[in-house]
Amino acid sequence: MKRRDFLVRTSGAVSVPFLLNGIPLKAFDGPVHHRLFGGDMETDRVLVLIQLNGGNDGLNTIIPLDQEERYQSLRPGVAIPTAKAVKLTDVAGLHPAMTGVKSLWDERKVGIVQGVSYPNPNLSHFRSTDIWMSASDADKNLSSGWLGRYLGTVFPDYPTGYPNAVTPDPIAIQMTATVGLTLSGPQQQAMGIALQDPESFYRLIAGTELSFDDLPNTDFARDNVMYVRDIQSQSMEYSQVIKAAADKAVNKVEYPATQPNRLSGQLQVVARLIAGGLKTRVYVVQLGGFDTHASQVVDGEPENGGHASLLTFVSEAVTAFQRDLEAHGVADRVIAMTFSEFGRRPMSNESLGTDHGTAAPMLFFGNAVQDGITGTSPDLTNLERENLHMQFDFRQIYASVLEQWFGVDRQTIGDILMDDFQTVRVIKDSSTDVSETIIRDTFTFAPVAPNPVKTAATLRYDLTTTSTVRLQIFDSLGFHVKTLVHEEQTAGTYSVPFDTTGLPSGTYAVQVSVGVQKAVQMFVIAR
Repeated sequence: MKRRDFLVRTSGAVSVPFLLNGIPLKAFDGPVHHRLFGGDMETDRVLVLIQLNGGNDGLNTIIPLDQEERYQSLRPGVAIPTAKAVKLTDVAGLHPAMTGVKSLWDERKVGIVQGVSYPNPNLSHFRSTDIWMSASDADKNLSSGWLGRYLGTVFPDYPTGYPNAVTPDPIAIQMTATVGLTLSGPQQQAMGIALQDPESFYRLIAGTELSFDDLPNTDFARDNVMYVRDIQSQSMEYSQVIKAAADKAVNKVEYPATQPNRLSGQLQVVARLIAGGLKTRVYVVQLGGFDTHASQVVDGEPENGGHASLLTFVSEAVTAFQRDLEAHGVADRVIAMTFSEFGRRPMSNESLGTDHGTAAPMLFFGNAVQDGITGTSPDLTNLERENLHMQFDFRQIYASVLEQWFGVDRQTIGDILMDDFQTVRVIKDSSTDVSETIIRDTFTFAPVAPNPVKTAATLRYDLTTTSTVRLQIFDSLGFHVKTLVHEEQTAGTYSVPFDTTGLPSGTYAVQVSVGVQKAVQMFVIAR
């Protein structure tokens, strides 16, 4: 393989930053992204993608309490007893192993989207995983991933010229040996780097060497593995921004033991890097073992068994991760989202397990997620070829994340996903529509008037209590233009004049911060 091809194809292992951070970061996905975050680098948003490999059983994860009799009859010996289910609503319960998730649910930090799949679902692990990662139709094969294509719109020449002074940090990080299809870019290049596992990460930041006691016996294989490891080790040795971020932060909560909970170790690393200031926007982590054809439950104790252990791992790891982010004060800018290549059949099999199925729930975690349940309990009396009907196409969820979390415009989303998918609410409404007054607990924020603006505008807001107020203007690249107010103000109505003389025509954002609450209004300067 030519050297350049090797670098492009394996950029997940070798394209790592050489520069320390501290240099202003270019807008991650352009003006709309920074419109949502207020332009401060510290508030750039992060997506953590949690892949549940094998096909998670959605019916035993989110239990249909409103169809108890049918649920129990379809999967005798495997269905969770109603008395054991952790009640979320009158119609839905949670697997009893997920007590940590229940605590986050009570704090309105969990969102559930029911019945996610795609038309003509494929029940092959490999093919369905490719479909989810690439966001392709079931009858099409793509060699790029949905997040890779998105990142490719922001960094079209990656990895050529990266890292650089503007973008010194990894674009994305996957906690596996290689970067997968999800992060594969338009030219099949890896749009990020791979940290093989938590142990390799800690070896990196501790400056210790890799062990070579697991190499193949044959000389040819040993040479090739040594070559790849040598390139990776050399690259990692110079990845100063990763080490700098890790050195800045320590985990502030205790995580479950990495063995056997590998997901815990991965999220522990991710939390440390986020808290340390790394500007990576996408992290991919994963947990395997969800292909529960047999021994999914313990005979006579369906609330226990292999699936219960896996959901315990997920619940404990995600809860620790959320608490760690909260302790570091960065939880508002991080969300996590689960996905699995498919669900399981409604009927149990004779091995106390379940076979490959179709639709299943996706779970969201974080302060910013739209809490509650979107969709209805699966209809167990109306099956299609003994499988559950789809309520939402998974690409609707992807489109929703791109639009509501990363602020991508609809046309670009259509290009990324190759179709126009209707979105659903997965992120709390940021209320950035210029036609409406934004209402918060402590203030209201009126639209900019006039809009468009020629030479001057008036910014109006009402405070319900004495608070520290900051009113800032940002340009279309997300850079700070001016701070109009930064002081403590008493309850009342305020009108702040804003002279736009000297500013070029274009789109701008005004953000008001009152205590910990924020809101943004957009306006246009046109002359």
